[in-house]
Amino acid sequence: MKHTTLFLSVFVFGTLSLQAADTLSVQQVRDLALQRSPLQQQKALAETAAALHLHNIKSNNLPRIQFGAQATYQSDVFGFPVDNPALPIPEVPKDQYKVSVDIAERLWDGNSDQYLRRQRNLVRDLTAAQTDVDVFQLREAVTDLYFKILLLQESEAILEAAADNLRARLKQAEAAVENGVALRTSADQVRINLLQTEQQIAAIRADRQTLKTVLAVWLDRQDTDFLLQAGTPVNTGAIAPQALAGQRPEYRLFALRQDQTILQQDMLRLKAQPRVELFAQGGFGRPNPFNFFETGFEPFGIVGLRAVWTPIDWGNRSREREALTLQSHMVDAQRQAFEQRLEASTTRDQADIAKARALLQQDDAIIALQEDIVRRAEAQVQNGVMTTTDYLSQVNLLTQARLTRKTHEIQALQAQELLQAKLGDN
Repeated sequence: MKHTTLFLSVFVFGTLSLQAADTLSVQQVRDLALQRSPLQQQKALAETAAALHLHNIKSNNLPRIQFGAQATYQSDVFGFPVDNPALPIPEVPKDQYKVSVDIAERLWDGNSDQYLRRQRNLVRDLTAAQTDVDVFQLREAVTDLYFKILLLQESEAILEAAADNLRARLKQAEAAVENGVALRTSADQVRINLLQTEQQIAAIRADRQTLKTVLAVWLDRQDTDFLLQAGTPVNTGAIAPQALAGQRPEYRLFALRQDQTILQQDMLRLKAQPRVELFAQGGFGRPNPFNFFETGFEPFGIVGLRAVWTPIDWGNRSREREALTLQSHMVDAQRQAFEQRLEASTTRDQADIAKARALLQQDDAIIALQEDIVRRAEAQVQNGVMTTTDYLSQVNLLTQARLTRKTHEIQALQAQELLQAKLGDN
């Protein structure tokens, strides 16, 4: 009874474990990797930084208030060369002190706040666009890793099936040896073949576990208790890079970089604009900075209007504008180079899909013929017409043909999914 209870407990636990294991599609893996990428935090950080900068820009319209204090000692001071007893003249002290408050109110600066707001918003959008590009490239890396694991997973399943057949064949060979109708060598040959197959399975299982551990890091999960499933092949026609303008994040990044050069050209006009502001200063000084005859701590004040204008810049703005035009051409050249690389990459993927699908048709024909050969070989071995070595050679050829077909099938799916990843399709 105890043994029965223990068996049921192990069975239930194993069943629950199998049910708990996740079966992930390539799209689920891509979505999880993108969602849990630390790069996604950059968008929120850029948004917060932009909000802070925009709040600072709003404060530019408020008066600027500065507090100042100064204490000096000078070797000489202003004084009259003659001394008239009838008209005493206060002596200006050599140690002088001043405490003041300066207030300035901007009246006109070429509407620079508008450009500053555009600049900060553009920096935020550039950061978000660059993040999208970096995260988008993760799609291809994760997709490639996914199908490497899937190929190992499917290869292991094929080899496991081959090992099961060899175990069944080994039982038959052992029975034949015990009955005296076959030599021990024939059973040993089957056993060697089985050990070699199990050795291949162990190597594949170790490689698959290693790659699953890497994938788990991308998915930000602690366990590797998951299986992968292949998708359904779809027909994918030729894709022109121009058709991807609304899907690839690189296009938005290129457009924002062009906007950046345009904004910088607009901001050059600010350098030719005058700056006008109202200012006031008040405080206490010894002596009064505006009246040296008041040698005690006396109040003082001044209000006024000041302007700054630099109409002549010796061609600096013109050269900067020309440099920005060249920068715009550079961005356009980068976009064209990206489109060229994308077109070459998508063309290669489409060719790989077509090639793999053509090979699959031949694989099916090869497997069908090899299965027929193995069936005939098995009958010939039982009738003593074929040796066990020749039979095992045919069995190995069938296993290899199935592995080759599975490889071509995974390659077709991988090329298809990589193409969809590059196109930005879900």
